[in-house]
Amino acid sequence: MLAARLLTLCAVVSASKVPISKVLTLRGGIDLGPITSSNIDGILKVAGAVTAAGAITEKYAGIDETTLTKTFKGDVWSTNLIIAMVTGVATNVLYSMGASDFDGAKLQSALWLVSVVVKLMDSSGDVAAMMQSPVEPVIALLVTVLAWM
Repeated sequence: MLAARLLTLCAVVSASKVPISKVLTLRGGIDLGPITSSNIDGILKVAGAVTAAGAITEKYAGIDETTLTKTFKGDVWSTNLIIAMVTGVATNVLYSMGASDFDGAKLQSALWLVSVVVKLMDSSGDVAAMMQSPVEPVIALLVTVLAWM
């Protein structure tokens, strides 16, 4: 449903007579109502924090998993945690070195895309298998559209 809406939005924007770069410059970037780059980034960071907290409390505190920690457990959410950590560290290091033009959202989108492409290559190009659990490709598409458009 969300992927279909994103594809429809891209088709409408590409069919418009005004170049996309001019429209987005005028508006200050792309957002889809409440779905903005900063909102998605914040949601993914919170999901990463829940993933880390669940793993730490299960392993070291002996606390059983809860409905919340079970929701954010698995390959996609572990990938999300790693991406959140990498982009957070890279952003802070580069900012402290004076590289203020660094865009963490673009790094985040690139890492999500790499993750999806590597999974696709590992499954010998079986797109149907990846679409059985479309969370990761949808996240990759969403953060990429919001970061680069």
